[in-house]
Amino acid sequence: MRRTILLIVMILLITALPSMAANIPGYEGGIMNENTYKEVIFVTGKPIVMEGTVDIKLKAKDNTITETYKYRLKNPLEDAELDRTVKITAVLEEKDNQILATRTVDSFRETIDIKGDRYQVMKADYQWNQSTVTHKRPILEYYAGDILARKTYIINKEDTNTVTVEIVGKSVGYNSPWSSTETQNIEYLIQYQDKLNPSRGWKGTALVETSYNRTKDYSYEENLPIQTSFRGGQNIVERHENVLKYSYDLPRLNGNIVLSGRNVGRDSFSINTVPVPERLSIPQAKDIIGHEYQDELFLLASLEAFPIDRTYIGPNTSISRGEFARVIAETMDIPMEVEEESPRRRRKNEEVIRPIFEDVDKTNANFYYIEAVAKKGIMEGKEKGYFYPNHPLTKVEAYVTVMRLLGLENLAPINKNYTTGYKDDGNIPNWAKDYIYVAKELKLAGEGEYFYPNRNITKGEVARLIVDLINYMQEDLRQDYRENLLNN
Repeated sequence: MRRTILLIVMILLITALPSMAANIPGYEGGIMNENTYKEVIFVTGKPIVMEGTVDIKLKAKDNTITETYKYRLKNPLEDAELDRTVKITAVLEEKDNQILATRTVDSFRETIDIKGDRYQVMKADYQWNQSTVTHKRPILEYYAGDILARKTYIINKEDTNTVTVEIVGKSVGYNSPWSSTETQNIEYLIQYQDKLNPSRGWKGTALVETSYNRTKDYSYEENLPIQTSFRGGQNIVERHENVLKYSYDLPRLNGNIVLSGRNVGRDSFSINTVPVPERLSIPQAKDIIGHEYQDELFLLASLEAFPIDRTYIGPNTSISRGEFARVIAETMDIPMEVEEESPRRRRKNEEVIRPIFEDVDKTNANFYYIEAVAKKGIMEGKEKGYFYPNHPLTKVEAYVTVMRLLGLENLAPINKNYTTGYKDDGNIPNWAKDYIYVAKELKLAGEGEYFYPNRNITKGEVARLIVDLINYMQEDLRQDYRENLLNN
């Protein structure tokens, strides 16, 4: 699972594009898988599900991104076809660990043909603005955005017949190594006007909720043959799920005549991608069999968080700070800058990259892991300039590191007179209290009466902690960002 990147290569070329991964494709309230895109339109006064393709092109230069979307959709049962092309420019501004993005429309054209009628929007009839803020944490990104827009359709090229759609949208999401979720809610206020026959006018509302979720699930797959060199191994399956729910309050129509009563309803659909499996290496460790945390240890060893070829891991022994850096880097897919040794002599003016810590050089087996987690701000030295890679890791150091990964320490009370609730709360260092408080609130710190902050943590306990963290990313974050929002 190691992701090694050569030095001097630009790492994370588009790190400034957190919400540009086209999780939810575009800004029209649709969802897609590998080859199919679907959205719902309401311009005729009733919901019509359109299906087809969307071609997305992104181009980045300096702090500007150009997004181009080309939609080709249809619904044969409704005799409906949609052709839409939109070009959007995003301007990014980075402040500390936040990215502000402002998007505006450069060009827009949309044509919908439905049962002989043509609904058309040009750039002058489409006002659209969107803004997002992304908070970048060591390995996670949290973001939220708003959309305000107005779109006016001219029917059959007669400006006396129009449909105006007012749009208010909100989106929230996060990206993590083990899961990503984005949820988007768009409210529509639709108004049809026939200036020659005002009595035919009508109004309606609709709400479209879309959600994208990516999850990497792990499982142990047992080998069925008896005569085999290994009994089984870990398998990771990546799944992408897309859900669209919509509700509406529209007029009851008979042709162009508005009837009494309302057309009120709701529906939903989903389209998912084909799951992608990845078999992990088979660890050689023998001393984890039958251990209290056997499954957790086996998963981490399969991820190469522990050396894959090591026969004995020592699950009940203390883990060192350097070994813990490896665990974090391998399980969280943290990129490492590995400098290739060139056979050529260095040029005199070529800069020599010095290690971050005086006591960790390239001869240390965990050198690149320590450098990677230190540059991300995940782990710090025990004193200025010194990491102490061979020192045992304490429990409080382990939990603080894990909570730094999530970046949720600001959920702790502002009033610093609070207590974590542990009987040995007084032994928890002040610099660690916010992290331990939040870890307990998120049920990542256990429910015992004592925390034992200064006790050395074992490799088995670290395995349990990391798997709990993975499960939190897979389940709890998704619950908060998808199910809780869609089921309101």
